[in-house]
Amino acid sequence: MPTKHLHLDEDTAIHVVHAGVSTLPHLPPPLGSGVALVFLHGEGGSAALWSRQIAHFARAHSPVAIDLPGHGRSTGLDAPASVADAAATVAAVLTALQAPPAVLVGHGLGGQVALATALRQPDRVRAVVTIGTAASPAIAPALVEQLEKIVQGRLGQQFDTPFFGSSPDMAVMREFWGEMVKTDPRVRLGDVRAYRASDLRGALRSLAKPVLVVHGADDRMCERTKAEELAAAIPRARLVVVAGGGHVVHLEQAEAVNRAIEEFVAA
Repeated sequence: MPTKHLHLDEDTAIHVVHAGVSTLPHLPPPLGSGVALVFLHGEGGSAALWSRQIAHFARAHSPVAIDLPGHGRSTGLDAPASVADAAATVAAVLTALQAPPAVLVGHGLGGQVALATALRQPDRVRAVVTIGTAASPAIAPALVEQLEKIVQGRLGQQFDTPFFGSSPDMAVMREFWGEMVKTDPRVRLGDVRAYRASDLRGALRSLAKPVLVVHGADDRMCERTKAEELAAAIPRARLVVVAGGGHVVHLEQAEAVNRAIEEFVAA
């Protein structure tokens, strides 16, 4: 898949993965086919984790995935300080992409960033899809403490399985962790802190965009009650629960998730 960097200013270059033909360095990728879909990774993630969605939606639409600052191949040493800061970056990326109103698809923290962007820049957003996202996340203190120890050098990277469903595919696990280790643990810790500090419940009542809330039935990082709470907080939201998937259901059950998004976009 083609990639490029969008220069938002002298210090910020955002790495973008897209479909279709490559373009000259100073030109954004073409987004004229079907609907523009912009994919936003979760805590500590990167654009590479959307490869299944980019390949699928390239057939009829214009999908792109971005690395937030400090992630993947984007510039920066730190994570965005807050969900609002990340949403401001996404709005700037939409401008640099010269994108028509787009469907924002976000995983975990990325889902909150997508919702915050729709609240801040409604004219730039056509609809939102969240995957494993909470309006007010309940992040276990043990996870934060674990990440703090990793950042301090007191603990090695932990390749455990809370991200996956009850019967994880080893190939998917290797792929996921192979990408996650490319982002500094300090950046992932910043993501987790920003996500934990965010509560969109009150603001979401004013969101007038259609929203699809996708939830993996075996998600142990974001419980179903959180997905239901999110869907209930948004006037035009509906919840889809995907069997056989955990927190990274878009990797584990890509066909089912892609089908749900496809039907939502068509409607």
